[in-house]
Amino acid sequence: MKIRMLFIMVLLIVSFMPACSKAGDNKNQETHNQNPTTINISLYRTDSTKVQPELINVVGVGDPHLLKQAYDWKKDGIQSIQAALPYPDKIDRIYVLQYSYEGANPRSEYFMYVTDSEGNNYIKQFEYNGSYDSYQGSLKKEDILNKIGLDGWKKVSAIEWL
Repeated sequence: MKIRMLFIMVLLIVSFMPACSKAGDNKNQETHNQNPTTINISLYRTDSTKVQPELINVVGVGDPHLLKQAYDWKKDGIQSIQAALPYPDKIDRIYVLQYSYEGANPRSEYFMYVTDSEGNNYIKQFEYNGSYDSYQGSLKKEDILNKIGLDGWKKVSAIEWL
């Protein structure tokens, strides 16, 4: 009798385990598809005494429509066709965009956004670390671009929400 009862309990547990794992998968998908909670926008400047890249704007505090617009822009950009960056002397500005997501699994995604003197815009996702920080703009454009790599860039539309 005890063995039969134990067998029934094990059978019930095994039958409920797949249902639990599917719920976990849905949570991961929801987190992956959610809009960011904030976006930090930093810019490399040569005329500043602050640590570079310098935080110039925070998007999203109390504006879910703007966050969705920024998320859609990023999503469209990373799905676009790869493009070659122009030479560093044609680069006008270099930004770092930090998309932050809160919730059960908080995380951040980092993108470098580059504009050139001809009005073209490029984006590339990268892993941010302290080696991208410098004092008083001591990193040159060439150094920053070589550090992130010259391949894997995508041409994108201009950021309207910047």
